[in-house]
Amino acid sequence: MKPVVVLPLLAALFAPQIVQAQTPEALYEAAKKEGLVTWYSVILGDEAALPMARAFEARYPGIKVDHQRGNTGVNAKKIIDEAKAGKALGDVFDGSTTVVPLLEAGLVEPFIAPAAADIPEKYRDPQGRWSAVLLEFLTIGYDVDAVAPADVPKSRMDLLDPKWRGKMIWSDSPGLTGGAGFVANILMDMGEASGTDYLTRLKAQNITAYKGDGHSVIGQIAAKKFALGLQIFNHHTLIERGRGHNIQWVKMEPVLSFSNNIGLVRGAPHPNAAKLFINFVLSPEGQAIIRDGRHIPASDSVDALEPELKKGFRVNYVSPVMAAEKMKGWHAAYSKIFD
Repeated sequence: MKPVVVLPLLAALFAPQIVQAQTPEALYEAAKKEGLVTWYSVILGDEAALPMARAFEARYPGIKVDHQRGNTGVNAKKIIDEAKAGKALGDVFDGSTTVVPLLEAGLVEPFIAPAAADIPEKYRDPQGRWSAVLLEFLTIGYDVDAVAPADVPKSRMDLLDPKWRGKMIWSDSPGLTGGAGFVANILMDMGEASGTDYLTRLKAQNITAYKGDGHSVIGQIAAKKFALGLQIFNHHTLIERGRGHNIQWVKMEPVLSFSNNIGLVRGAPHPNAAKLFINFVLSPEGQAIIRDGRHIPASDSVDALEPELKKGFRVNYVSPVMAAEKMKGWHAAYSKIFD
C-alpha cells in the first residue's frame, strides 16, 4: 500500500464529528477488504458514470465499482425490495428524487462527505442525507438549422404564437422532466390564477406529449420532427452538438432546476467503500469528470464546460423534498389542463 496515493482525498474524511476511531489508512484498508461498491445511478453511462467508475478504481486500487443504471423510481424500488428481502446489494444511490422514498423507508444513512463543503448549501441536505452531484436546468431547445434566429422564442408569451401550433413537444413523464414540470415552473412563478390562465391558452398550441424522458425529446428535435422542445436539459444541447446536431437552448427565465443527488444506503454491504466513493464523486476530481462528461457539476470549485449553462439566469430550484410535497398537485394541474 502507498498511503501517499490516498491521503490527499481521505484526510478530511476523519473529522471528529464524522469518524471517531479510524485513520485514513484504516478506512482504505477496510474498503479494500470489501473490494466493491455498488452504485445505483441515473447518470448516463458512457458520458460520465463509467469514466467516474474507472477513475475511482484507479485512485483506489483494489475496489471495484458496479455501476447499475436505472431511473429514480426503478432504483428506489430496487433498494427497498432488497431491504425487505433482507438481501441489501446497493451501497450508493443517486437521482433527483430517489432519496424521498428511501427516507420514508428508513433506508438512508446520513454521511457528510468532506467534499460536500464545495457544494452550495441549497444543493445539499444539512443532515447529510443527500448532496447534489450535478445540476439540471430545464428550458426550451431548438435546432438552429430548422428555426430562424428571428423566430427563436424569447419569452413564454412567444410560445403562444400560432406559428408554433403543433410544432412543440415535451415528455409525458409524470416528473419534473415532463409537461408537469413545465406546469410547476409556471405556477411557481406566475401564481395559480395567472399561471392557470396562461397554461389554458398554451393548451391551444397542441403540444405533443412524447412517451420518453427529457433526453428522448431533444432527440426528436435533432431529428427535425418538431421545431421546439419544452423541458429539455440545457446541458443535453452540449451532448447533442458533440454528436453533430446543431441544437441550442433558450434562457427563458425563470429556468426550472433540480439536482441529481447522491447518498449512502442504510445497511449497505460495503459502507467503507461507499463513503470513499461518495467523497470522490463530490471532490474536484470527480466533479471534473461530471464536467468532462458534458454534465453540469454541482460543486462551486468546478465550472461547466460552457459556464453559461450554470450561471447568469434566474432559477426556480426544486429540492427533492419539495418535489415530493408538490409533484402530485403539479401533475394534477397538468392532467386537468392538458389531458
